[in-house]
Amino acid sequence: MRLLLGLRLLAIAGLSRLRLPRTWATIVRFLLPSFVADYVFPEHKPTWRIHPTSYLDGLRGIAALIVFFCHYTEINFGLALTPSYGLNPDNRPSSLVQLPYLRIIFSGRPMVHIFFVISGFALSYKPVKELHARNLDKCYSALASSTFRRPLRLFGPCVVSTFLVLCLRQMGYIIPGEKTLLEEFRSWKEAVFHQITWPWDWDRDLAPNYDIHLWTIPIEFAHSMLLFVVLLMLSRVRLGIRIATVFGLMMYCLTCGKWAGFEFLAGLLLAEIHILKSTRTKALELSDVGRVRNPSGHWLISVLQISLILFGLFIGGWPNENADKTPGIRFFLQHTPMPFATMDALAPQKFWFALSAVAIVWAAGELDGVRKFFEGPFAQYCGRVSYAVYICHGPVGNVFHERLLGHPPLPAHGAPTAANFKPAVPAAGVKGYFGVETPREVIISWFIGLCLVGSLVVWAADVFWRAIDSPIVNLARKLENLCLDDPEPSHQSQGYSLAG
Repeated sequence: MRLLLGLRLLAIAGLSRLRLPRTWATIVRFLLPSFVADYVFPEHKPTWRIHPTSYLDGLRGIAALIVFFCHYTEINFGLALTPSYGLNPDNRPSSLVQLPYLRIIFSGRPMVHIFFVISGFALSYKPVKELHARNLDKCYSALASSTFRRPLRLFGPCVVSTFLVLCLRQMGYIIPGEKTLLEEFRSWKEAVFHQITWPWDWDRDLAPNYDIHLWTIPIEFAHSMLLFVVLLMLSRVRLGIRIATVFGLMMYCLTCGKWAGFEFLAGLLLAEIHILKSTRTKALELSDVGRVRNPSGHWLISVLQISLILFGLFIGGWPNENADKTPGIRFFLQHTPMPFATMDALAPQKFWFALSAVAIVWAAGELDGVRKFFEGPFAQYCGRVSYAVYICHGPVGNVFHERLLGHPPLPAHGAPTAANFKPAVPAAGVKGYFGVETPREVIISWFIGLCLVGSLVVWAADVFWRAIDSPIVNLARKLENLCLDDPEPSHQSQGYSLAG
């Protein structure tokens, strides 16, 4: 708070007294993180409204933050923190954050599945709302608009970010890089054409070069198109048939081992439920002269919703390895149905992550306390920068992880006269200063490093959001209007989705 107050005083005193040109003030405001700039320059502070599905934005934002925490932890403290409690290698003592529920703070894999359920919900909300209003023309217009914008919305920021990675590799900040700029450009083009923007491998991880974390983007696009086709197919059928068909398709996806298809269609089903509940609530308000009944207020339903969130958080702590030795998790592993049980080593967790993601997204919108948290200013800010955080955290980490985290003292290796002799290396960075030998040292180093790297990630993501992400959203809208045969006011997006 003192820092923010100091920055504001600097803006008032320094900028006004020095009478800096307006251009410089604009540049300074742009380079500051938006939450700092809004405090220093309150006259330019934008207003953000809360809408009925704002909690989805907040949930997506917190999930994106956890994805960053996950990759930061796996890269820098993988052996010390990612195993389940009591299963550290070499019998090293475990830390409390490795316990169930606490370990969700760096469990990024289930967050990807939450992203996909939110995507299905957010992309379906507008068309389904128009279907319930029996306005087919607006439904078709919303579907056409979303389909037109989706490629630029998803792929545009990724193309820019990976090109920036190309530049960082050529400058030596990220290794390895290609020998020449031309070779680097060809390698980048291959990654963009055949990995990042190639969606027709459905749910297969293509491990794209230049940012491996973008593996979910083509999956997001392919299943967005699947969702639009399903919505178009069912747009003229009766409500009961539509819901039954969506549920049947969800079960079909699980039977085929297609977890992403299940999650997107589950998002569509949750959108239907949300709109039905809203319609029923409004009808009760009218019939009871303002007295509102809460259909989910019964304590049994509340207990069910809390239980689903607890189930999801427990499943979210599924370890990367030794799931068969982890208490509780091994029960779910043993009861994974076919074909997920035998597809590959990660398939069982994907099945349970899919179920828990649906449970969490539904329950988070029904429990007042949870929903209000996700509608709060912190979660809403995270939601606004969520896609940028997902895109930026990998490159920023590649540049700063080793430079900031460092290492503990490394002993000499081999005989001094041997060809493979390596001299001792003194301690460096956060790990060198705070140590990583005991659980206490590990937690302190983890937290300090997270604060340092996290500040840089959020700063870079905030600038990327305003400089690249939002302009691309606006560009997609303008391009659509420019191409329309019969231009009309463009439908506002119900929020963009992130796959991380």
